[in-house]
Amino acid sequence: MKKNLFFVGIILAFIFSSCHKPDITCEIVKPTPDTTFELGETIELAVSVDVENTSIDVVHVYLDDIGYDKKFAFPFNFRIHTQGMEKGTHTIRVVAIANSGAKVEKTVSFTLTKYESPDFVSFSDGTFPKGWTSDGWSICTPGYDDNYAIRAYGYYHSVSAVKTCGNNIKYVEFYAREDEPYWYYSELGFYMDGQMIDRIVMTNTWTKYAFPVPAGEHVFTWRVLNGSSDTYVYLDNISFLKEIEEEGEK
Repeated sequence: MKKNLFFVGIILAFIFSSCHKPDITCEIVKPTPDTTFELGETIELAVSVDVENTSIDVVHVYLDDIGYDKKFAFPFNFRIHTQGMEKGTHTIRVVAIANSGAKVEKTVSFTLTKYESPDFVSFSDGTFPKGWTSDGWSICTPGYDDNYAIRAYGYYHSVSAVKTCGNNIKYVEFYAREDEPYWYYSELGFYMDGQMIDRIVMTNTWTKYAFPVPAGEHVFTWRVLNGSSDTYVYLDNISFLKEIEEEGEK
């Protein structure tokens, strides 16, 4: 009888430990699945890991099934450098392991491509291009990588341009920044055909932004939505990008 009770105890202990086995969950916050990046761009990888009744031992990152990086503590943010990689689809695999030995994996795929700019606006001659309209924006110096950019003082000033994009145009790209930030940051709204595409919080360093563009004629607008009366927002190097076809590609 005692022997039977002993085995029953072992079975109950096994069931109890199985039911209370520490749990671990993992999510890839960014990049989102099937995002396209320009070859040479740095990809920001953010991983969210939750554990129960244990702690994280390590989070491994694999790029195309080759070990790329690892971290042992929060935050689990990584930078994927794409210089030297090939065009096409690639996979990031994240493996999170808890101290208990529990393990979980997540994967996300992304595409690398090359772009060129058939239409580049830099304000390098110190004037607004033909067809541009401005409300409160003016030419200034210096620019992102030349002598001129445009800037708006205060907020709710807008500048617009009309552009016909062929089927080969994939993205609109631009650089923006603000002066030294004060007690709150300036915000720049980017619109396409009157619809807000993004509300961008400015920093005091030139930062590149890029957004997909459908074929057809569009009105592109940049509007300062928030900011200090003592702060300028700057805009420069607006490009309309098309994918480069390598020799032999169709």
